[in-house]
Amino acid sequence: MFSLTILITLLFLFVVSNLKKFKTWWCERRRKIELAEKIPGPKGLPIFGNILTFSGTQEQMQNNFFKEAQIGFENNEPLRRYWIGSSLTVQPLSSDAAKVIFDSTTEISKGETYDFYSQWLGNGLVLSDGEKWKYRRRLITPSFHFNMLKKYFETYNNESKNMVEIFESLSKRGDEVEIFNVIKRSALDIICETAMGVKVNASKNPNHPYLIAVKKYAKLSSDHFRNIFYKIPLIYYLFGDQTEKDRLLVILKSFTRNVIKQKTEEFEKNNGMLSDNTFLSTLLQLKKENNWSDEDVREEVETFIFAGHDTTSSLVSYLFWALSCYQDIQQKVYEEIYDVYGDEERDVLPEDLPKLTYLEMVIKETLRRYSTVPFFVRMLTNEIEVCGYTLPKGTNFIFAPQHTNFNSNVFPDPYKFDPDRFLPEIAATRNAYDFTPFSAGTRNCIGQRFALNEAKTIAIWILRHFKLTTKREESYVKSIAEATQTPVDGIPIIFEKRKTLSM
Repeated sequence: MFSLTILITLLFLFVVSNLKKFKTWWCERRRKIELAEKIPGPKGLPIFGNILTFSGTQEQMQNNFFKEAQIGFENNEPLRRYWIGSSLTVQPLSSDAAKVIFDSTTEISKGETYDFYSQWLGNGLVLSDGEKWKYRRRLITPSFHFNMLKKYFETYNNESKNMVEIFESLSKRGDEVEIFNVIKRSALDIICETAMGVKVNASKNPNHPYLIAVKKYAKLSSDHFRNIFYKIPLIYYLFGDQTEKDRLLVILKSFTRNVIKQKTEEFEKNNGMLSDNTFLSTLLQLKKENNWSDEDVREEVETFIFAGHDTTSSLVSYLFWALSCYQDIQQKVYEEIYDVYGDEERDVLPEDLPKLTYLEMVIKETLRRYSTVPFFVRMLTNEIEVCGYTLPKGTNFIFAPQHTNFNSNVFPDPYKFDPDRFLPEIAATRNAYDFTPFSAGTRNCIGQRFALNEAKTIAIWILRHFKLTTKREESYVKSIAEATQTPVDGIPIIFEKRKTLSM
């Protein structure tokens, strides 16, 4: 009897102590629902929301999501609302709606969509927020200054030459070559050598364990997002892929720690002084002078190795696919390159790139047509007004270039690959927030110029040596939206060796 009294008393105290928290949660929940119902969007089911609309295979989910966005474009809606279980997601469909959040100096928190990746990347520059993000952004920005980027061209050129040799070897019999994995390996070499000052020789290893682990981890992330029950840790552990996830995390983190270890040994050998000014050298200096921990360094290195190879390899791969499908566009790019370099097989210099205006337009159209970074998400930390609607605190605000790039009100005939969309006089008629391939505003991509310089250099070298062709229709390449746009079955291209540079 005494024990029962104690139990009842403890239960009463627990309820009373949490009553205020429950009341606060309930009021916030009711307000979120009330505000969300005013935003255009599909009706959802109790508890599940719209999760059934986005269930099924990855391709089915993408198609349904795209159809919903198209409904919004047709109705000229600035926003579209979805419930993923109890989680509210709002998508901006107009540049005015996107601008509010892009330009905000307070709404800089990444959305819960990235939680799966945070266990790998930690709280590096891509996933951190608040004062930590502002502090790190300020310290890291000099590593991507124009003068620093110029130093990377030696590596861009060397790896591009290596890529020429690889494609020449693979295409001797005139067969199709699957380019996506080849370019991924080279991009990993480039980011590690330029930003980290470490050679990993990934291009020589078709089965590089880090790249295999990245691919598998991206697949697990997609599966986790589509299954509402996987959000419960115990269910994911018992019926999901927690064991496989843990195994992949060991591989991914081990690769990064080995990169850091190599550079640290060099750093200590030179008494804490390195003259290469690489990104990793800067981090090691911060560790020495600003009391950064090993984990602080690891999560930034992890972030930049992943983002630095994944985004660029996707861009270059889809660029080559577009050029192989549209021979007239490829020829025009080639002629522009020849006008700059002639028959001289010299290295690409930073001052060459501004002369290649048509190549720039083709790359921008590639980023639009194939949406190489398909989405990015913010988590709202405050109530905020967007285009006449009040968005509640805790809303996932998802920017989806893979949808807005196909808004026919902004890009007429959006399925047509047309670089002329980016002629200066045409681009000037659009809002700056209509096309945001590398995000925009406060949290724009710090490495976008690095990626574009790398992509252009590779393209110049490859097109000087090969004509890219394909036996297939453009629609052959099917893609899935992971952290970057990824071809389901690779990208097959035929490399025809040019007999002379002028050919």
